[in-house]
Amino acid sequence: MPETEIISTIIDNARSIFKAPELTYDPAIVFQEIRGFDSIQAVQFILAIEAAFDVMFSEEEVDNMRTMGDLVAMLDQKR
Repeated sequence: MPETEIISTIIDNARSIFKAPELTYDPAIVFQEIRGFDSIQAVQFILAIEAAFDVMFSEEEVDNMRTMGDLVAMLDQKR
């Protein structure tokens, strides 16, 4: 899957789950700083990303996933 599709899928899920339609991709965006972010939505987001890309993240990977760039890098590693 091309990186543009990966980013599009991440943003589509983030906009929906965090209820932030204005959200755009920036690798430096910290998930906890997204308006609407809370722990329940964070879990929903990770589950949605795992389903969309048919991957599983370990607890350690999720703990180290602070930014959108971190997520893209981890997805690259799993491809």
